[in-house]
Amino acid sequence: MLAGALFIASLSAVPAGAGKKHIPEWIKPAVNYLHGAGYFDKSSFKANQPMSRADFKSLMRKAFGSGYFNKTTGDVKAGEVGRALVKALGQSDAAAALKKATSPDGWKPERGRYFGTEIVARELGLRRDRPTSEDSFEASASEAMRQGDIAYAVHQAKTAPSLHSADVLRDFRLSNYGDTRRKVVQYAMSLVGTPYVWAGEWPTRTASGYPYGAQVHGGFDCSGFVWYVLRAKSAAYRPIGRPYKGWSIPQRSSYDMAGGTKDRISYKKLRAGDIVFFAPGGKKAKAGDVYHAGIYMGRGWMIHSSGSRAGVSITTIGPGSWWHDQIAWGRRVITN
Repeated sequence: MLAGALFIASLSAVPAGAGKKHIPEWIKPAVNYLHGAGYFDKSSFKANQPMSRADFKSLMRKAFGSGYFNKTTGDVKAGEVGRALVKALGQSDAAAALKKATSPDGWKPERGRYFGTEIVARELGLRRDRPTSEDSFEASASEAMRQGDIAYAVHQAKTAPSLHSADVLRDFRLSNYGDTRRKVVQYAMSLVGTPYVWAGEWPTRTASGYPYGAQVHGGFDCSGFVWYVLRAKSAAYRPIGRPYKGWSIPQRSSYDMAGGTKDRISYKKLRAGDIVFFAPGGKKAKAGDVYHAGIYMGRGWMIHSSGSRAGVSITTIGPGSWWHDQIAWGRRVITN
């Protein structure tokens, strides 16, 4: 059976409606496909409940064969789902390249347990940004993943994985960084595995009284991620565990940040820690046309939170990439 039984002690933590059998429209194609293939019985499917590891092991065995997931107790985490599917699709070496990359001067940043597989899974297209009304069911890498998101991931892996996007990650390289930019890159990388949440600017659910608006689940939209990594600390705004003060960024949206740029920087002059803006007209665009922002990492790579990748990921924006022709300009806030 697909549906995993929740521990009694965790029932109080399940959001309202989590136990309903209603299947949201966005997940119906995946559920019907998996049911038709005999991978599970959709009569027991509950989109917003976690899945037990035992049920996920059974699902993986039926869909891909044995050996991709072996745990059988507790609920399966989002990071575990991504790692198992990356392995099943033969992309573990791409994940390893991300995890092992060092800078030319020998710096090896700390990376979380699921760092490589979370990025590869997102670039494969295995994660979906839920509708805003369902943000409370999102999951960071270390949290239990909902059955709807698992069904979507397995369906994508079976039918339409973006293998080319994952292949590119094998060429990931870090740059040499000064002390400040090294800290910024390290901190940004620590947030990989955090989901996309519209208007999100905090990695956890925000407490009552948070000055910039409540979040039902931790996560970032594109400019919220830039804000969290780079914006100056204040008495009311202190990003968790960030080892630097940050810089003045009064604007919040990507197009306002773009409009607040005093000196527009071309792609060739970008440095790690610069904000990069994207628009359909590329460098000919106006600030109001900007739809996305990320943080440049150097050597043609960007870290960002994207709805299309359902959270924080790393991608190339160098010549030949889809992103390259969309680059409008960069903004430098780190001056030292």
